[in-house]
Amino acid sequence: MPLLDTVLRFFIGSRNERLVKALWPSVNKILDLFPKTNALSDAELKEYTGRLKERRRDGESLEDLLVEAFALVREASWRVLGNRQMVKDPVSGETIPYKAHFPVQLMGGIVLHQGKIAEMVTGEGKTFVATPAAFLNALDGRGVHVVTVNDYLARRDAEEQGRVLALLGMSCGYILTDMDNEERREMYARDITYGTNNEFGFDYLRDNMKVDPRTQVQRELHYAVIDEVDSILIDEARTPLIISGAAEDNAAKYAKADEIAKTLKGIDSEKLKDIIVTKHGKAALQDKQLYLDELNHYDFEIKEKESQALLTERGVSKVEKALGVKHLYDGVHMEWPHLMEQALRANNLFKLDKEYVVHEGEDGPEIVIVDEFTGRLQHGRRWSDGLHQAVEAKHGIRVHAESQTLATITLQNYFKLYNKISGMTGSAMTEAAEFEKIYKLDVVAIPTNRPLIRADNEDLIYGTADEKWAAICEEIEKVHKTGRPILVGTTSVEKSEHLSKLLHARGLKHNTLNAKFHAREAEIVAQAGRKGQITVSTNMAGRGTDILLGGNPKFMALQALRAEGKKLEDFLPEEFRGVEGWRIERDTLFAAELAWDHAVDEKAREFRPAIDAEHEEIVKLGGLQVIGTERHESRRIDNQLRGRCGRQGDPGSSQFFISLDDDLMRMFAGPRMKGIMQKLGLKDGQPIQARMVSKSVERAQKKVEQRNFDIRKNLIEYDDVNNGQRKAVYKKRQIVLAGMHRADFLALQTAARKKVVEVVKELDKLSDVSDQTKISAIVANKLAHWADEEHEAEIPDDALREQTVEESVLRLAHTIRGKVHADRLREDMLDRVYNVVAASMQRNIKDPERHDTWNFVEIAADYRRVFNAEVDPKDMPRGMGGPEAVTKLQTWLYDRAVKLYEERERRICSDPTGAALKTPAGRPATGRMRQLERYLVLQSLDQHWKDHLKNLEIIKGSIHWESYAQKDPKDAYKKKGHEAFEAMLDSVDHEVVSTIFRIEVQFEEAPQVREARQAQALHPAVTTTTSGGGAEMAPPAMPAEPEMPKPSEAQEQTRRQMQQAVQPSRDTGFMAHKKKLPGPNDPCHCGSGKKYKKCHMASDQAGSGQPGATTLRG
Repeated sequence: MPLLDTVLRFFIGSRNERLVKALWPSVNKILDLFPKTNALSDAELKEYTGRLKERRRDGESLEDLLVEAFALVREASWRVLGNRQMVKDPVSGETIPYKAHFPVQLMGGIVLHQGKIAEMVTGEGKTFVATPAAFLNALDGRGVHVVTVNDYLARRDAEEQGRVLALLGMSCGYILTDMDNEERREMYARDITYGTNNEFGFDYLRDNMKVDPRTQVQRELHYAVIDEVDSILIDEARTPLIISGAAEDNAAKYAKADEIAKTLKGIDSEKLKDIIVTKHGKAALQDKQLYLDELNHYDFEIKEKESQALLTERGVSKVEKALGVKHLYDGVHMEWPHLMEQALRANNLFKLDKEYVVHEGEDGPEIVIVDEFTGRLQHGRRWSDGLHQAVEAKHGIRVHAESQTLATITLQNYFKLYNKISGMTGSAMTEAAEFEKIYKLDVVAIPTNRPLIRADNEDLIYGTADEKWAAICEEIEKVHKTGRPILVGTTSVEKSEHLSKLLHARGLKHNTLNAKFHAREAEIVAQAGRKGQITVSTNMAGRGTDILLGGNPKFMALQALRAEGKKLEDFLPEEFRGVEGWRIERDTLFAAELAWDHAVDEKAREFRPAIDAEHEEIVKLGGLQVIGTERHESRRIDNQLRGRCGRQGDPGSSQFFISLDDDLMRMFAGPRMKGIMQKLGLKDGQPIQARMVSKSVERAQKKVEQRNFDIRKNLIEYDDVNNGQRKAVYKKRQIVLAGMHRADFLALQTAARKKVVEVVKELDKLSDVSDQTKISAIVANKLAHWADEEHEAEIPDDALREQTVEESVLRLAHTIRGKVHADRLREDMLDRVYNVVAASMQRNIKDPERHDTWNFVEIAADYRRVFNAEVDPKDMPRGMGGPEAVTKLQTWLYDRAVKLYEERERRICSDPTGAALKTPAGRPATGRMRQLERYLVLQSLDQHWKDHLKNLEIIKGSIHWESYAQKDPKDAYKKKGHEAFEAMLDSVDHEVVSTIFRIEVQFEEAPQVREARQAQALHPAVTTTTSGGGAEMAPPAMPAEPEMPKPSEAQEQTRRQMQQAVQPSRDTGFMAHKKKLPGPNDPCHCGSGKKYKKCHMASDQAGSGQPGATTLRG
């Protein structure tokens, strides 16, 4: 096979080359459209977008529209970002439009649209690549999410590309940490939304915890473009996003465990093996008893590869003595082994300034996790299983209470919810197999716009860390003297600060970029390409921002303008200054942004000559020098670091300095390398530099990558249990909440629009119908009849007459959804009734064939407990046993329960006189019953789902014991998880049905009626006579919105936790944000479309509900 692959590659090229070649025809067509789009005015560009949307709704595929859509984006980019400038290409000599997409960027955009990963070298403009793909897919009107690695990039890219999209009539927004629910809802409603994976994921969880669909912020998860896709879908794939509520407080116990852990003596398993080899020879490693005897000289064993710290027998005895207990593993003390393990891990495996930092927060010092790959602070993230509390206890700061999970999802499973995902990064080929296996994503390597001339030198390997650091400092000093800029990549905050101290000792001025200096990231990266600049950075810090040789003129211009006191707000009309950006009309904001952009460009021209001269000087010196201080366990991260130099045809070079004390070498390649160095007889400070050695390091990296892949695959199998159940619960919850899934509502809108257009063309004799076409009276009448006849949904003619097609479609769709919602709620409740009956039959009929063993008495008792009605066991059909007899009895019980349900529905949906409530069309009005059912289901489902998540954690924590019974823990977990889920659903059904059959209706007088009656009793009023001769009477007590039955204590606690959790807060990584109410004439926050003063303003100010409530009491 390798020979065949070689032959095929020789004649037809590699697979990647064939994929790239297939993109060229579309790219050439896009480029050929430039003269046509160039002839269009700005207004005509917007009209063109409208036509593309209509063609898409009329059935044309996105592939049919791709060339035109991409050409429009390219044109808009040239006009907005390039200021319509034409420049000379330094390579081809041709005149090209400035800031218009290059062919390779168009290729990347096509790959993204195809649902693949575009691997593009750093500096090739990935920000530009996402825009045409996002614009094309936004034509569906279902929303597009562009995922960035931090808030800064989300806002920067949305503001820059948003101006391009605004010229085309597309709206663009971004989600930031401190936005409240109202702002988020508005941003998600835009065509394209930028944000981080955390923001999108947490909003998904919060939306599925809300009890009012009008407060949900996200639309359908339709299409996502993921920047730095390797970091998000590989490095952070296992990261769970968790929304939690306060649970048990074990602060004192964590402090005690930490106190004990600091008195214990441990040893690393690898060091223990070295001791055994030194004492007894290499063959002694096979003697397990000898290993255990040597280990028992210590209190615990550290297994660094597995991130474990395990007590030995000696250690257990010491802990028992310290705690004053006889047996540590007795049932009453079972929490202590877990607490001790976490305390040992915190003290021996988790290092300050590497895995975390101590950050001075608003409420005092707090532990903030440092992202392993990006080096950024993960505010709001907390380690699970008590590890975070153990680290807090280690540093003697306030130990936060443990929390109970309310909602959780891993990033991996969150992004699998989208209909389509794609991504871009500088290095994905090394993980191509994993992308294909887990996400079904293909990787396409896009060629560079200009030839890559970077020099990647072989690694230098030293015997000790001190020798390595000394050599790095000497190399930095030597290169610095030439004037070349230097970027030094480290693997942790701790090591970047260690190098910084060494450089300070040598008098070398430099900038340090890591999690502690995250706020200065943009400033440091922007100037990292200046002559003689030295930048010490964690490997992934500054990712997403290019290092430009000679400096960044735009950044320098922004600094200069700010120093002059100028800002974007200065370019807004007076009345909009000081107003939140999302409230400003899009065209007004767009005009101000264009003016600000023009001012920045003008100021940048002042710096350009000096920067260009410095750029040429640095190019002659050899460009940016990248120095890696350690090999990362992933080759991809090393490639990202190398890719910081040699951008857009600039020269550059890279080299890694490695020691045998480095984590990767020590764990996977240390003994072999030591043997090689001893055989070569190398002196202290003398490195090895050979291709063979570098290959050996890469083999060690591959081992780690494979191990990490296996870990992720193993996690998937466990998490799939939770994931499948989560999707089922959230889907059920969404149907209860809003009647249908978001995707189904979009399909309903499409069908409604088709009908509206059809009727308008038929009755108004119009050949061309747009979204802004007005609905005539005759069309409104026919559409109202269609909704009534086809869907039994009632909407008055007046609600449609003189409305636009777009508004009429929306009103029709919402009206029909309301009817569907009511029908589904009723069907769902009848299903629950059936399930309760079936569960009782299953419990009390053990052998269907032997009817004499059937427990009819207990079946009757179950019936009474649930349905609040008596049934005589003697009346039950018995038969002679068998499946038919069981089915007959079950049907008999179910039919009686349905009649009871219908009677209950009639009583609840009646007025004080007992007459059934009616709709305007005369149909039964059952809204009160549906509202009650919705309320009860949400209360019960949320409570039991929270308890179920806790049960799954308990099952997962103890499932490893199954292996002692020769069972596969994964299979056992799946089985037990399924059984627990079925039990949860049964509990929900039983609780909801039994509650609804105990509701009694009590009518209360409206306050104004009660006050009038009391006043009349004290001061009898003279009745007046109407023209008809009758007395004018006070209005009777009429039912209003029902007051729901009081929830149980557990349900009330769950609802409080969830109401707190759905607001952005520090518990989920969001800052608290004060709720901003609309102005009196602004649209109401409930989404009704009415002015605030005519909708919720009075109730918001009063803080109370409506009077005259119908109380439903259980």
